[in-house]
Amino acid sequence: MATKQQASGQWKQIKGAVKEKYGQLTDDELSEVEGNRDQLIGLIQKKVGAARSEVENFVSQVYESWGEGCSTFAQQASEYAEATGERLLQGYEQSTKTMSRHPMESVVSALGIGVVIGIAIGYSLASDRNREPTWRERWTGR
Repeated sequence: MATKQQASGQWKQIKGAVKEKYGQLTDDELSEVEGNRDQLIGLIQKKVGAARSEVENFVSQVYESWGEGCSTFAQQASEYAEATGERLLQGYEQSTKTMSRHPMESVVSALGIGVVIGIAIGYSLASDRNREPTWRERWTGR
């Protein structure tokens, strides 16, 4: 799996090659397609008015020369999301095993954490609201 920097660098090179051939395209327009091959072909065809087969051939050559593996950022995002999902699943499975091996300790830990968080929230909400004014504050009217 390529890194985000590698994919970004490849897209910049592809974008440079496209701008070199089709100078009418703006950076904003190319940023909107952000590596999506089909959208890039459609954009060039719409903006330049070239034949679709000609544009497809050019884009294919550019992608092949700079690496097809990272042709879209959507593909990269999907790979990162899949890897993250697998890690989350592993963490969930590990915590489930730990809880099944030590059920009493898990319940006591959860209860303790809940009580501490509840006290902290309660204290933060009620700390200033229900305080009785001191005699000095009553005397001076603050």
